[in-house]
Amino acid sequence: MKIESEVELKKTYWNTALHSVVMFMGQSLMQLVDLLFCGKLGSHATATVGTATSLYSWFMIIGIGLVLSLEYWIPHSLGQKDEVKAHSYYYSGVMVAIFVSILSSLGFWFVGLHTSLFGVNPEIQNSVASFAPIIALSYLPVFMTPTLRVELQVRGYPHDTTYAFLLGNVLNIFLNWALIHGYAGFPELGLNGCAWANTISRFAILAYLWSRTHHIRSQLPTIPVHWKNVAYPYYIKKIIHMGLPTSFHMFFEMGAFILVSMLAAKLPPAQNAAHVITISLASFLFMIPLGLGSAAALVLSKLNGEKRHTLAINYGKQTIHLGFLYALVGSTLLIFFREPIFKLYSNDPETIKIGGTLLFIAAIFQLGDASQVILSGCLRGFGQTKIQAIVNAVGHWLIGLPLGLFFGYYLHLEIRGFWIGLSSGLFSVALGLYFFWSRAIQHAETIKVSEVQI
Repeated sequence: MKIESEVELKKTYWNTALHSVVMFMGQSLMQLVDLLFCGKLGSHATATVGTATSLYSWFMIIGIGLVLSLEYWIPHSLGQKDEVKAHSYYYSGVMVAIFVSILSSLGFWFVGLHTSLFGVNPEIQNSVASFAPIIALSYLPVFMTPTLRVELQVRGYPHDTTYAFLLGNVLNIFLNWALIHGYAGFPELGLNGCAWANTISRFAILAYLWSRTHHIRSQLPTIPVHWKNVAYPYYIKKIIHMGLPTSFHMFFEMGAFILVSMLAAKLPPAQNAAHVITISLASFLFMIPLGLGSAAALVLSKLNGEKRHTLAINYGKQTIHLGFLYALVGSTLLIFFREPIFKLYSNDPETIKIGGTLLFIAAIFQLGDASQVILSGCLRGFGQTKIQAIVNAVGHWLIGLPLGLFFGYYLHLEIRGFWIGLSSGLFSVALGLYFFWSRAIQHAETIKVSEVQI
């Protein structure tokens, strides 16, 4: 991703943003497809998928946070015209992804066998225990995919991630149809067919991205460092130093949602199913600002590596404004079409009724959610990750969750109360991050953005 002029920069930026958005939407679409197929099996099946996914996410947080630091390190190194560092960070990122995938798979496999210890509703414990070991296999592609994505994007091939997820989604749709019901000569696996469909599709995405990355890297004029000669302790330490605060940021943010999902798992299946469907729909809409934030992190990091701080600020501001505008449109559509949307995922009247209320709350919190994730990407592009962890800890765990528990239990609003708390937490985080982003741009001309400013 060589940036030489403002015209070229603009083209590169929006090309990266577009394909990042499509890639993240494709990733979320896989979960929505799973729910569409499983939802026809009943509320218990939907609750099983949602509960297993929530437990799965606990182990995903640390690994994803670490590999996301590559959105800073690789483009920043290229901005400094240091190919040795750029390649060393790539190789080290691959090693980190492999290592954390092994640990996460073993950890989640254990959790799947002992669901009763984690407060899972007894009605779905057996189905979760059967579903979990299958999706535990998918941690490798989950961690490797963002690593390869960053390498492809900084080398000027962001479209490959789009192609990969198009392939993955088509395969996932077919395998869900075939494996759940036993069509086209495949065995009828029921709910577990959904788990196999998702896992196989993710490995297909990984295979495509790996082959493309290998091919593109083989076309480079030179690779100045061999993977065997990388100073892994140094570069992995840098990845952890930058990535661990991001992991804590994700822990505090996603952890709040996961905790609510675990609390929802103890509620009647209709409330749990409504929560699972709503969180999946909200996550799908979240993918657009997430993609914009990811693109901002990549491009702003490279611009800062080139010492073009003013341009970095301008592109950060544009991305924030675009994300907020998108959130306004998305919120409006959710409010007016929430009931028809929900009927696509469930035929249970009680689930649809509860889901309509949850979607209304989700529509409101899109404004805070979109703002905070783009602000996070912009700050990551400036190498600032520690403050994000602190803001998310305060916003979600000191404001959002206490309010959710108060509304949910004390006022007896149950799942509706939990969602009011989640919304409050997101708005608190967005305001906090905006404060620190404003401080960063006010001092941009007097501070030096460097690798130690994290």
